[in-house]
Amino acid sequence: MAVVKSLNIGVIKDYGGFCSAMDKGHIDSGFCDFNGINGDSISDTTHHGGEYKAVFANAVSNYLAFSKFANKDLKLGQMGENLSILDLDEKSVYIGDIHHIGSAILQVSEPRKPCVKLSKIIAAGMTKFIFESGLSGWYYKVLKPGVINSGDTIKITNCNPNKLSIMELNMLFLAPKENLNLIPKLQNTQIRDAWKDSITAHLKGVYDDAYMYQLN
Repeated sequence: MAVVKSLNIGVIKDYGGFCSAMDKGHIDSGFCDFNGINGDSISDTTHHGGEYKAVFANAVSNYLAFSKFANKDLKLGQMGENLSILDLDEKSVYIGDIHHIGSAILQVSEPRKPCVKLSKIIAAGMTKFIFESGLSGWYYKVLKPGVINSGDTIKITNCNPNKLSIMELNMLFLAPKENLNLIPKLQNTQIRDAWKDSITAHLKGVYDDAYMYQLN
C-alpha cells in the first residue's frame, strides 16, 4: 500500500547567483490548500507552483538512483518534493489518477520537467540524468484541501492505465520518434497543452533542450 514516507516543506535559500527552496525538510503534518502545503516556499513562480503544480511528489525508490548518481547520500525532500512516497513510482502513477491522502484529495497532473537547478544544487549533470532516466516525480492539482500527515496511506481512485503513466509521458518527451506507439494514449490523456506542444516541437526537431545538458 502506498504511503507518505515523508512530508516536506522548504524555505528559499541563496546559493550565490540564484535562489531556490528545493532543499526541503521533514514535517509531521501540514495543511494542503489549493496552492500547496502551507509553509512551503517557491522561489521560481514562473516554472513551479500554480494550479497544476501545487504539490510535488517523488518516489522513495528513486533515491537509490539519485544518491548513486550524485555519489552522496541524499535525504528525502532534498530533490524538492513535498511528498516522498513509498510504493508508487513513475511507472505506476497515471495522469489523472486521484490520490486521497489524509483529508486532502489530489489529482496527478504532470511530471516535473527536469530543472536546471538540480545540476547546480545536487550534482553536476543531475538535470540530464533526470531527463534521460524519467525519474522526474510528479505534480498534483489539489481537488480538495485538507490535512496531510507523514505516514498517511494513499487511496487511489480514477486510475486508468489507458492513459499515460508519468514514465510514458517522460519517454515521449525525451524521444517521441522512438515512442510513436504512445501517441494514441497522449490523445486520450487530459494534460496541459504545453506538454503536447513540447512533444510536437521535439518531433519537429525544434525544441530547445540545451539547458538539460548543462553540467552546473
